[in-house]
Amino acid sequence: MKAIHFILKIMFLPVMAALAAIRLFMEFLAGISAVIFRGIAGIFLLTALLSYGFGLESSGECLKMVLAGFLFYLLPCMVEIVIAGIIFLEEWIRSFT
Repeated sequence: MKAIHFILKIMFLPVMAALAAIRLFMEFLAGISAVIFRGIAGIFLLTALLSYGFGLESSGECLKMVLAGFLFYLLPCMVEIVIAGIIFLEEWIRSFT
């Protein structure tokens, strides 16, 4: 049994290394995209509020802008969910071997 356990550890070592590298790369991209996309979301929200406040756009158009900003805000959150899935997979493999 110990021999099978040792063989599984050696087999999954490259998989664990690849998952760790992918996770680190995704965390780096998530950090950069969070700053960019949340800045864009803030611009959308500010534009919508000021356009409605000054009477340049109707409430329907402003609601569309706010929704677009909210979607830009959610994009980095989706990447964080993928990162959590990768971490879960790493932990599952680690507990398996």
